[in-house]
Amino acid sequence: MEVLERSVGVHGDAIVWDAHAGFAPFADLDLSVLDRWREGGATYVGINIGFDIMPWEETLRCAAHYRRWIESRPERFFMVETAQDIHRAKAMGRLAVAFDIEGAVALDNNIELISMYYRLGVRHMNLAYNVNNAFGGGAHDIDIPLTDLGKKAIAEMNRVGMLVDCSHSSFTTSMDICSASTQPVIFSHSNPRAMYDHGRNIRDEQMLACAATGGVVGINGISTFLNGTDAKIETVFGHIDYAVGVIGIHHVGIGGDIIFKPSNNFSNNPWAWPGYTAADWAAMHTYKPEQLPEITETLLKHGYSEADVRLVMGENFLRVASLVWK
Repeated sequence: MEVLERSVGVHGDAIVWDAHAGFAPFADLDLSVLDRWREGGATYVGINIGFDIMPWEETLRCAAHYRRWIESRPERFFMVETAQDIHRAKAMGRLAVAFDIEGAVALDNNIELISMYYRLGVRHMNLAYNVNNAFGGGAHDIDIPLTDLGKKAIAEMNRVGMLVDCSHSSFTTSMDICSASTQPVIFSHSNPRAMYDHGRNIRDEQMLACAATGGVVGINGISTFLNGTDAKIETVFGHIDYAVGVIGIHHVGIGGDIIFKPSNNFSNNPWAWPGYTAADWAAMHTYKPEQLPEITETLLKHGYSEADVRLVMGENFLRVASLVWK
C-alpha cells in the first residue's frame, strides 16, 4: 500500500493531539480559526488564554470568552474536562479543546487561583514565559532555580490535576520542576537544542529529565526554533526523530505553536522577548494546521510503524493527561 494511502487511514483513526496553538489571546478573539485544526484532522488542541505580558484579570476575561464561545458551538467543538472526553469528542466528530497558560503571572502570586483556572478549563501551565518572575526562571533571562513560590505552585498543580509545562522556562527551573513534581511533566512546545542552537530550545538533559517523570516533549513548528529559516514538515520531522532517539518513542509528541501572522505583542512588549528584533518576528512562520496529515505521512515515509506514529501524533500526550487530569 502506498504511504499516502496508509497515512490517510492512520491519521483518520489516530488521536491527533496538538498540545499548544500559538495565536495570541484576546478577550474578544474570534476563535473560528479552530476550524482549521478540524480540517487538519486534529482530535484535540490546547489554546492559551494568557501569558506573562498580560494582567491576570485579562487572562480571566479570555477564559470566560473562550469557554462561552466554544460551548456555544457544540456541533463543532467539545470543551474538555477529562481525558475520556477526548475519545467522546472524536467519536462525535468534534474538535476537543482545553486551555493553557504561559507563565504564572496569571496567578497574581496566589496559588489558590490554580484550582479556579482548572475548573475554567486550564489543563496545563508553565511558570515563566521567557523572563524571570516570582515563580521561576524564563528561557531568555538569567538562569535561576525554581523559587519557593514556584514549588508551592507545582504542589498545587499536582493536587488539582493540572499538567506542569516546562516550555519557556530556564534550564535550572525546568530541571527543578522535573524533580519537584510528583506527576509527569511536559514540554508542550519545545525543540531539541542539539538540532538548532536557540535559547528557547531545550538541552538533552531537560528532555531526559522530563521523560524520567513519564512526561512528553511536544515538538513545535516555528521556523525560529527549527532552523531559523523554514517550517517544512521534513524539518519538523528531523526534530521529532532526534527527540525519539534521545528519550524514546513514548515521550515525544506534537505542540505546533502554530501562528498565522506575527503578533504586535512584540512591538508593545519587547522586554518579553530579550534578544529578538522586529525583523525576527517578521520572518517568523509555521506550518499550518491543515498540514497535520503531512506529519503522519512523513513519519510513515521514514519507516515509523503505524503504532509508533499513533504514539507521536497523540497517544503519548493522551496517556499523560489520563494520568494527571482529574
